[in-house]
Amino acid sequence: MRKLHSDLTAAGVSGLTLPTEGQVTRLLRPSTKPAEKYLLSERNTVGPAAQRISAMLSTGRISAAKPEPATWLTAARKSDEAFATLLTTDNADYLRGALVLGSSIRTFDSSRDMVALVTDKVPAEWHASLNVAGWTVQVVPELEEFWWGRSEECSHYAADQGARWGHMATKLRLWELTQYKRVLYLDADTVLTGPVSETFSTVTTFAAEAPKYHAHFNAGVLLLTPSTTVFHELLALGQQAHGSRFGNLIDCTEQGLLNTYYNGNKGREVTKLPIGRADVKADWAAEGAPFAVHWITHVCPKPWRVADHAEEMESHCDADVYAYWQRVWNRLTASSKDEQSGQSVGSREAARRKMRRLTGVSAGPSMVGRQSITQSMPTSATELWNSVGRQLRQVMHRRELRRRRYEYDRPWSEGTWAWIAIIGTLALGLAAGALLHKLFIKTPVEVGKGMTVVQAKRMGFQALGEGRGPVGVVSAVDDDDDEDDEDEDEPPPKGKK
Repeated sequence: MRKLHSDLTAAGVSGLTLPTEGQVTRLLRPSTKPAEKYLLSERNTVGPAAQRISAMLSTGRISAAKPEPATWLTAARKSDEAFATLLTTDNADYLRGALVLGSSIRTFDSSRDMVALVTDKVPAEWHASLNVAGWTVQVVPELEEFWWGRSEECSHYAADQGARWGHMATKLRLWELTQYKRVLYLDADTVLTGPVSETFSTVTTFAAEAPKYHAHFNAGVLLLTPSTTVFHELLALGQQAHGSRFGNLIDCTEQGLLNTYYNGNKGREVTKLPIGRADVKADWAAEGAPFAVHWITHVCPKPWRVADHAEEMESHCDADVYAYWQRVWNRLTASSKDEQSGQSVGSREAARRKMRRLTGVSAGPSMVGRQSITQSMPTSATELWNSVGRQLRQVMHRRELRRRRYEYDRPWSEGTWAWIAIIGTLALGLAAGALLHKLFIKTPVEVGKGMTVVQAKRMGFQALGEGRGPVGVVSAVDDDDDEDDEDEDEPPPKGKK
């Protein structure tokens, strides 16, 4: 306030009175919204000074105590360790999960690389969005499934199991990342909830997500040492018949293969990692809370389903981790200017809107400042309002968007161009057909030999002496249709209708 008063006075504004500290304090009001429950790991990340400031602002009581001097936080670079995830299809839900996962990793760790393995089935326009979330995209050839869908017992799956599990053999490509000594892999339906440096430093064997209902490990979270030798051994194991460790379809997946390989024998020991689950409520105020959470089953809906209000969260699900996932998504995609002006400028804001569009979530800035107008509009009018507004902003800031363009800021995607090519080809074919017909197929000027009366009449010819129109000589005998027509023309006998 003192600085603002000084600047305005220096600018020539007269008659200003500097308010007292008590007057300024009385203007501050605590939020009426219910307090959001943050994870202990989140609070530790922002530090105690920020927590004290937040508490003062929340209560409205401002302390005059001198704040502690800030200190820089530094972390040594770990170039030989990395995080990894995998995308194998064009399922936008899992793209959204990977984006949240990447942002959550960068909340707690900036010292290690982040590698997203993707196949050629993943749209190229997704790559730049993954980059914004922290991932370095590496396109890898898809590995064909060894057992899934290849035999009678591995083909009796239902619902979306084929889409979820039928492309996961490519996960073995993790062992080809030999530029790293250790790699922590997380599925796209996981989220990091705490730091993992201790896990990297203390776990030396192969490690995987601990189970809840069986004695084997889950392949959703893995800590491994890349090795070309192990990669080829896993491929060789996939050429053999699968085992029956789980006694169900999981034996047909990469999880069954990895459990067969890492069987606890010497050199193949397994450390079970305490990963949280959405269907198990954790104590997020405790130091020993899980460092990651996996939406492992459909007992609790995927977090994006709850975030979009497509499904309701059941009471037995962990509400705190759902709220955390939503916070990370909002932080990643919300415009920094939404609440101030409703406008968004620059490539960073374009990146956030792109993420929302790619994942099927409403794009563009918030409706703050326009809510009273749009609430009274029908849905179609609201959509038109949003669309026109975005187009106008894109025109106004075209130069800025060109200068600082992301790879995916092309006006049309590859799929759009494909449809344009298909429609253009069809239109060109129809035009060419019409031209050829006009050039080479002549309209007859007289009745041809062998032409029936019906055919002649359909082409506009009439028999000699009949009405108007072209006159021709019908040389062929009448066909059945013509006889029917003549019968219809005869008047009915007397006494009959």
